[in-house]
Amino acid sequence: MGSSPDSTSLGSKIRRAFWPGLWVPVVILLVGSALSVSVAKRVADQTEALAYQQYQQQHRALVLMVLDQLYRHGNDISLLKVPLAKAMPQHLRLRIDTLERHTKRPLLELGSVHTPMKGHALRTELNIDGNRSMVTTLPDAQLLTAPAQQARWLILVSGLTLSLLAFVLSLYLCWRNHQQSRLTRRQQKNLKTQNRKIANLNVEKLVLRQALNDSESRSRDLINLSGNLIAELDDQGQINYISALAADIFKQAPSDLDQTPFQQLVTQADQQRFSECLEAARADHDITRADLALMGDHSEQATPVTLQLKALTDPVRGIAGFRLSAQMKSPGVD
Repeated sequence: MGSSPDSTSLGSKIRRAFWPGLWVPVVILLVGSALSVSVAKRVADQTEALAYQQYQQQHRALVLMVLDQLYRHGNDISLLKVPLAKAMPQHLRLRIDTLERHTKRPLLELGSVHTPMKGHALRTELNIDGNRSMVTTLPDAQLLTAPAQQARWLILVSGLTLSLLAFVLSLYLCWRNHQQSRLTRRQQKNLKTQNRKIANLNVEKLVLRQALNDSESRSRDLINLSGNLIAELDDQGQINYISALAADIFKQAPSDLDQTPFQQLVTQADQQRFSECLEAARADHDITRADLALMGDHSEQATPVTLQLKALTDPVRGIAGFRLSAQMKSPGVD
């Protein structure tokens, strides 16, 4: 079964609510935290191992110093206190016990520890000229575990800080990407709307152009069917347009008469009457009539016509031109 449009639109809205690439900062945070914990544990273990090795070396150094001092001073333990006190490292306790008799009192005890780690105590038995003794060192937690804890927390804090910083930066980039995607979708939507408007305007333009062509063709046909000579003149009386009937009257193509003063197409005897008719139309802003004869340079005889003239007015320029209609008289009509 297909999903309904409502469920599809709801799913699309839910997907748009989540920023694109949101899984990247989540992965960065999780992987960074896991790596920080893992590296911190490994470095802490290595640091603790190195601290224990250092503690063993310190124990050996103290044992060697005890042997040296005993050989020099003939097993006199009391003379060991001053040099051992100077060589004793911090967070370490030294104890020397005799093995010749059963006693709990040590021959020498130096140093103090606040958190003793008895499980890591080191013991070395000495036998110098038949005098058997035991050298015991006891470390403090500050000596073995404190460096490891410091390394662990340093790496944890540094790793988590870097991971959080990378998380925030990648989250910001996701937000920027989301904003850019929204802007792109909005622009695409606006572009589609504008394209539809342009397409509609193109259709309207084609319709208007076709209507204009039809109107022009209809006007041309009506002019040709009317049997009258139609012309448009500028404000100086020069021809801007003249109908095809001019070819029959003046024996010239209409295009050859372009920008020709219409008065030149009037017979010499009627040119004064045409000028008066032109001035009357200019003054009265109404249709003026005159009976006169037309004859071009290539015409064989004059053609009597009834001329109608109307001035075209413009609010800015005043008289913008004239429209002219000339109806040919039938033979025998005065």
